Amino acid sequence: MIVLWALIFIAILFIYMIKPGRKRFKGFPVTHFAHRGLHGGNIPENSIAAFKNAKEKGFGVELDVRFTRDKKLVVFHDDNLKRLCDVDQKVNELTCDELKKYTLSGTKETIPLFSEALGELDKTPIICEIKSIPDGMEEELCEAVCREIESYKGFVCVESFNPFVLRWFKKNRPDIIRGQLSMNFIKNREKLGPMQAFLMTHLLVNLVSRPDFIAYRATDDSFGWFLCRYIFKPINIAWTVITEKEKAIAKTKYEYVIFEER
Repeated sequence: MIVLWALIFIAILFIYMIKPGRKRFKGFPVTHFAHRGLHGGNIPENSIAAFKNAKEKGFGVELDVRFTRDKKLVVFHDDNLKRLCDVDQKVNELTCDELKKYTLSGTKETIPLFSEALGELDKTPIICEIKSIPDGMEEELCEAVCREIESYKGFVCVESFNPFVLRWFKKNRPDIIRGQLSMNFIKNREKLGPMQAFLMTHLLVNLVSRPDFIAYRATDDSFGWFLCRYIFKPINIAWTVITEKEKAIAKTKYEYVIFEER
């Protein structure tokens, strides 16, 4: 009998932890968001050209923001410049002016400021991924993002893998729509400890973030994510859909998609 009650308690606790926030928006204004802008060919990711391309074709845009050494918000996915700029240097170790000297993927495009991206995108719907690293500056980073998007005329929301970034928005800017990013960290063996991987994979971090939507890797699933979808029916978006197989998978589980064209 004690074991049965213990199992019931664990089940209730599990469900309580994966619960998203209360529903307070009906959904994204577009169904498709271009991952790091609509890039490919001579148009590099997270560039002004990629954002312009997505805007002209009527897609929303998913982009990444992070701090420079002088605490300017730039749009760049990786924490290191090696992949896109062929320079083995971390973004947060360089000033904005120093970063502007480098070009993206051999083109003339440079790393844009978040403000420059917002200016180009105008009223285009935006999902802004906040790229935080364990440097103790999450609060400053969130505050800086809020200042930048304050006057944006279109739809803009934030998302992050870091539930504590989302908790900051929950406490300090509950008016801004927030999304919990996740994937099956256990299956993909990302660089997380076993407990962190378990909590992230099954969305138990929702206890901290209480997100408005869930952004989950399209080809992944987990018991926690399945249960969250079945019980709470949260607004959801698949990332990052590229192949025909991924498109087919996304159609079965997701209302919205973050995609790339290749």
